[in-house]
Amino acid sequence: MKTRITIIIASLLLLSACNWFKDLGEVTFSTDLTLDLPVVIPPAKSMPLVTPEAPLEFSSSADLMLEDNTDIEPYLSKIREIDLKSLEVTVSGLTTGQEIYTMSLSVEGIGTICTQTNITSTANTFTPEVSATLLDQAAAKLKNDKKITAVITGSANSVMAFTVSLTFDTEVTAGALD
Repeated sequence: MKTRITIIIASLLLLSACNWFKDLGEVTFSTDLTLDLPVVIPPAKSMPLVTPEAPLEFSSSADLMLEDNTDIEPYLSKIREIDLKSLEVTVSGLTTGQEIYTMSLSVEGIGTICTQTNITSTANTFTPEVSATLLDQAAAKLKNDKKITAVITGSANSVMAFTVSLTFDTEVTAGALD
């Protein structure tokens, strides 16, 4: 009888120790998830007068894939948690006089993450206020699908080409021993 109780207690201790060993093999690291979205606003066949009330519209989309990040790639199948902490947006390629009246970033399946107005060649980098709930939803989608599709839409004052660079400050937890 004492032997059985000892075996049961030892088994319970071993089972609880398994989680301890699993947690011991956990790795948490910070990385930047980056994505560049090229945008081209071509001339129309009959170019109307462009004003803030009648701007030129644009749209671009691209996939942010976890496998493209060299820090994450070795842990791709072992990810336990992704925490998107913040977002920085940089618009490059604008010249003097070019202005993006409004630009919105959305993630397919999540919705609009942020909107920014009056982007120029000198006011081209910003850290938008993004709801923690939306960042958590995007992080969950990244963890489950290993990618998200970012969509940029907006309006501008002229024909132009520019690049929207997204940088998500990210913390990843992975099971190194999984």
